[in-house]
Amino acid sequence: MSLLRCTGVTKRFGGVAALSSVDLAVSEGEIVGLVGPNGSGKTTLLSTIAGSLPVSGGRVEFAGKDLTRTPPHQRAQAGIARTFQVPRPLGSFTVAENVATASMFGRHRTGRVEAIDRAHEVLEEVGLAAHAGAQVGALTLHERKFLEIARAIALDPQLILLDEVLGGLNPSEVAMGLDLISSLRDRGMAVVYIEHNVRAVSSIADRMYVLNQGRNLADGTPTDVLDDARVVEAYLGGPVDA
Repeated sequence: MSLLRCTGVTKRFGGVAALSSVDLAVSEGEIVGLVGPNGSGKTTLLSTIAGSLPVSGGRVEFAGKDLTRTPPHQRAQAGIARTFQVPRPLGSFTVAENVATASMFGRHRTGRVEAIDRAHEVLEEVGLAAHAGAQVGALTLHERKFLEIARAIALDPQLILLDEVLGGLNPSEVAMGLDLISSLRDRGMAVVYIEHNVRAVSSIADRMYVLNQGRNLADGTPTDVLDDARVVEAYLGGPVDA
């Protein structure tokens, strides 16, 4: 049984359909890449899974339960975490306090002391331990992006939705991020990973989905997807080297 199953998910904004009958399934401990051009509906789909956007049609199931009409905070407590393209830290809090707050409102609702301890553990995992007491405004882009991942981890989720968390980073930072994302799978977490860098996401994904104008275009293993003539024509502009 899939951990996450989206069936026929549709989202309309007025008369415009951002998503039209999109299907997506994710198993436990699996990294699923979600690719497509700007405007294809990737972030909208993540928002319907996280609950920040209500669906206009279709169904979202998680761990065997229908969460289609469940509010975002209850989905977080059920085990779904997400990040944002543009980091959204709590600006008046320290780095550790940002992560601790996530822990306090996550799946296990920890107390403040335990949450602070957990925050320091997570910051060590993502390489931000030295910045625990810093204000978030002092962080670089790379550090703010990794703080987004840290806050998601602190929720103790079964599923993490990553929205271009490596966008704007240099190659060495991207490599660090890919290692970090792979480690989430090694710990049993499932990941849905939006990324414009097709090579990057295909290097760690177990499967990939491609969206085109709010609809499913292709899905399968990274090799299958990158060899799909429709994907090559629509997004890559030509053959992709192995």
